[in-house]
Amino acid sequence: MQVFKLFYKIVPRKFLAVFVIYTIIFVGLMSFFSRSGFTQIEDAFEISKVRVSIINQDDSQLADGLESYLNQIANPVEIGDDEDSIKDALFFRETEFIVTIPKGFQESFESGDYQNIRTMSVPDSTSAQYAKTIIESYLNTARLYMSAYPDMPVEEVNQRITRDISVEAEVSFLERATSEDIGGLNMYFNFLSYIMIAMLISMVGRIMLIFNNREIKMRNYCAPMSIKRYNYQLILSNLLIAFVIWGVFVSVAFIMSGNSISQPKSLLFILNSFVLTVLCLSISFFVSSFATKNSIDPLGNVFSLGLSFLGGSFVPQALLSDQLKTMGTFNPIFWYVRVNDIIGGMNGATQSSMDAIVYGMLVQLAFAVAFLAVALVIIKQKRYAL
Repeated sequence: MQVFKLFYKIVPRKFLAVFVIYTIIFVGLMSFFSRSGFTQIEDAFEISKVRVSIINQDDSQLADGLESYLNQIANPVEIGDDEDSIKDALFFRETEFIVTIPKGFQESFESGDYQNIRTMSVPDSTSAQYAKTIIESYLNTARLYMSAYPDMPVEEVNQRITRDISVEAEVSFLERATSEDIGGLNMYFNFLSYIMIAMLISMVGRIMLIFNNREIKMRNYCAPMSIKRYNYQLILSNLLIAFVIWGVFVSVAFIMSGNSISQPKSLLFILNSFVLTVLCLSISFFVSSFATKNSIDPLGNVFSLGLSFLGGSFVPQALLSDQLKTMGTFNPIFWYVRVNDIIGGMNGATQSSMDAIVYGMLVQLAFAVAFLAVALVIIKQKRYAL
C-alpha cells in the first residue's frame, strides 16, 4: 500500500490547514444565517398594510365612505395635493399608493358614466396592486347596491359595503409540512454543495496534481507495481478522504441543528449528500486532469461558485427564472438542490416524491460517471504523451 501511505503523508502536511479553514468559514456562515433567521419556512400568514395617501376632491358621501374604508385597512399618509408634493412623496417612499378622487365623482358614478379614480404608485409595488383591487371591489359592490336599491341612501350603501367586504377568512395551518429543524437542515445541505466542491477541488485536485507530475508519474510507472494496483490505491485514497470530509460535515449539521439523525428526512438528506460527495469527487478528478498548479484555485472557484449559484444553493430555485431553470437541468448541483427541496417539503413519504428523489440522485450519479469518464480519457491521452 505504498501509494496509500504516501497519500496520507501528503494530506496532514499540506492540506490539513485548508480543511480547517474551509470548515471554520462554513460553520461561521451557517451560524450567522441561522441566527439571522434565514430559513426557507414561512411561520405565519400576515397581511401587511399599504401606505396610502388619499386626495379627496369630491367630498361626497360615496367618496368619504371609500376614503374611510381605505384608511381602515391601510396606513394613511397625509401629503400635499400639488404635483411636486405627490412626486416627492413617491420618490422618497413616504407613501406607496396615491388615490385621487376627482370632483363630481359621486354624481357621475350614480349616472353610470363616472369619472375614473386616478392612482399613482411606486413602480412594481405589489402592495399597490392590492390597494387597486380593494378600490375596485368597493366600487363594484356600490354599483350592485345602487342598481338593486335605487332609493337606498348613499350613507347606508357605504355601511353595507363596509360590512360585506370587511369579512375576513380565518387562516390556520392544519399541519406544518416541515419543522424549523428540517428547514435548517435543508438550508445547510443546500449550502454544503458549494463547500464540498471547493474543498475537494482544493485538496484532492492538488494531491492529484502532485501524483500527475510528469517526473513522479514516470518513476511510479517504473516501480515494481502494476498500473492497475497503483490506480486502485490512488482511487481508494481519494474516496477515503472524501468520505471523511463528508462525515465531518454531516456530523456538524446535526450538532448545529440539534435534530435527530434517525428521522426519515434526515436519512434522506444524508443519502443525498453522500451522492453529492461522489459527484464532487468526480468533478475534482476532472478539474485536476487538465488544471495546473497556478490554475487549480481559480478553476475551483469557478466550478464551486458557478455551479452553486446557478443550481440554487444560495438562491431558492423558486426564485430562478425559467431560463435558469432550463439551464439548470445541465447542472448537477441543480438536481442535488432539487432533491433536498423535495425532501424538505415532504409531508410523509409518497410514491411520487420518492420517485422524484431517486430520479434526482440517479441524475447526479450519471453526471459523476460522465465527469469521471472524461477525466480518465484526458489522463490516458496524457499518459501516451509521456
